[in-house]
Amino acid sequence: MNVDPLFDATLLDRLPRACPEAPRFPGRLKEQPEDFEVEEIPAYLPEGRGDHLFLWVQKRDVAGGDLIHRLAAALGVPPGDLGHAGTKDRRAVTRQWISAPARCEDRLGRLEGLPGIQVIRAERHPHKIRTGHLRGNRFRIRVRGIDASAVPVMQHTADAVTRAGFPNFFGTQRFGRDRDTLRIGLARLLDPRQEDFQGRRLGALERRMSLSAVQSALFNRFLAHRIEAGLAARVLPGDVLQKVPSGGLFHCREPEVDQERLEAGEVRLTGPVWGHKMMEAEDEAGDLERQVLLETGIEARDFRAFARLGEGTRRPLWIRPEAIRVEADPEGVVLTFDLPSGCYATVLLREFLEPDPGE
Repeated sequence: MNVDPLFDATLLDRLPRACPEAPRFPGRLKEQPEDFEVEEIPAYLPEGRGDHLFLWVQKRDVAGGDLIHRLAAALGVPPGDLGHAGTKDRRAVTRQWISAPARCEDRLGRLEGLPGIQVIRAERHPHKIRTGHLRGNRFRIRVRGIDASAVPVMQHTADAVTRAGFPNFFGTQRFGRDRDTLRIGLARLLDPRQEDFQGRRLGALERRMSLSAVQSALFNRFLAHRIEAGLAARVLPGDVLQKVPSGGLFHCREPEVDQERLEAGEVRLTGPVWGHKMMEAEDEAGDLERQVLLETGIEARDFRAFARLGEGTRRPLWIRPEAIRVEADPEGVVLTFDLPSGCYATVLLREFLEPDPGE
C-alpha cells in the first residue's frame, strides 16, 4: 500500500483552491469561542407532537461528543437514545437540534447549570433526529488581526467563490490529530480483524471514523487529481452526476447535453466515497477514479469487510455557497455564509486566509 498520496491529500494548503491568484491575509481564528459561531439549518422543524423531544441546544467550548454524553447523563438515558444531525466544532459557540425520548420531558430541569450547555427550546416531534437530517450550517466567523482595508479585496474573492463555487475537500479535522484516525483506518484496511491500535482497544465510533478517514483521503486525492487535470468543471462519459435539488444520481451518457446542465446549475459532478454500495463511475470517468486506487494500492473490494461501518456514497466535487459577506469588525473582519451539510468552513476559509504555520 502506498500511503504517501493519501497523507498528502490531508494537507489542505497543498490542495488546489478555487481562486489561487486571489490575495490571502494572515489572521487569527478561534481566539475566543465566540469568534466561531455555527447554527444548524434543520431539514425540518418539530411538529409540536410525538414521542420524541426536540431540544434546541447551544454549547460553548464543548466538543460534540461531550455534548451528547453530558446531556444523556443528566437525562438518565443511554447516549444512543439521543439523536443529532451532526457534531459541531468544540472551540466555538454552536446551536443545533438534539432529540431525546419524550419521557425525558419532566427531567429537563436537570440540564440547567450544565457547564457550557444551554437548552433554549424544547418541542415534541414524531421521529428521532438521524445523522444527516439537516440542510446545512450557518457560519459567523471573526478573523482577528486583519485590517479593515482588506475587506474590499476579500469581498471580491467572496463574490467570485459565490459565483463559481469551491472544491469540496474534507477538512483536516476528518483525519484526527497528527492524522492518527487515518493511520488507524489504513491499518484496519490491511487487517479488518484488527480492533487494537498502539496497545489500546478501539471503540465503535473510532472504528467507524477511521474508515471514514480513509474514504475521505481517497476522495480528496481524486478531487485534487481532477482539478490538476483541468477536469473540475468538465463532464466526462460515465460521470456520476447529481440532480439539483432532488439529489438523484445518474450516469452521464450524453456529455454535451450534461455539460450544459452542469453550467446551468441543474446537476453537479460527484466523486467517489468508496464502499460496497457506492455507485461507481463508468467509461472514461470510471478509469479516472480507478487511477486513484491504483496509485495507493487500495482496491474497491477492500471496503467489503467494513460493510456495516461505511457503505460508500457519492459526494459533490464543487460547492456553491450562499452569498458570502465580509464586514469590518473592531478586532478584524467577520465572514458570514451558509454551507450545505457535510461541507467544511475551514476549506472555504483557505480562499481568504494564509495558512497557519503550525497546522
